[in-house]
Amino acid sequence: MPMPYKPLAVANEFIVMAGPSGVSHMKLQKLVYCSYGWWLAYHDEPFISEQPQVWQHGPVFKSLYFALNQFGWRPITSVQNDNFTTPPPRVNDADHEICSMLEWTWGRYGMRSAEWLSDLTHKPGSPWYDTAAEFGFRVPKNTPIPVDRITAHYRDLVHEYGLADA
Repeated sequence: MPMPYKPLAVANEFIVMAGPSGVSHMKLQKLVYCSYGWWLAYHDEPFISEQPQVWQHGPVFKSLYFALNQFGWRPITSVQNDNFTTPPPRVNDADHEICSMLEWTWGRYGMRSAEWLSDLTHKPGSPWYDTAAEFGFRVPKNTPIPVDRITAHYRDLVHEYGLADA
């Protein structure tokens, strides 16, 4: 599957990284979002085919929500599919830069809880927060978080954390 990838392809990589203990849907949403943001900090184009939206519990990729919502809070322990006629979407192993970034994201956030990650994405000054605030926190359905806002936020984090030369 060529870039850009479906959010589910990225989530499937994190499911594999989680191993037998699995990972919750909410945590997957936040991990996919963080990887999206960190990628944009260093690249001009997203590697995911969909923009995250402003939902009550933070940034959500709508297609990923509908692919995984049946799990509720139960851990997801195996790769998932959104189309029974094709294999489950995955990130191509040959996309070394993307695979490396996903491993880095897992190393940075994989031990965190879904709630911690949700709090992180809700912080004042975050792209989710600033977009929600524009609507008085009464955000219309399907409102995307602007790519340029996510890019600027994560580029600021690169400099704040001293990762500019990394």
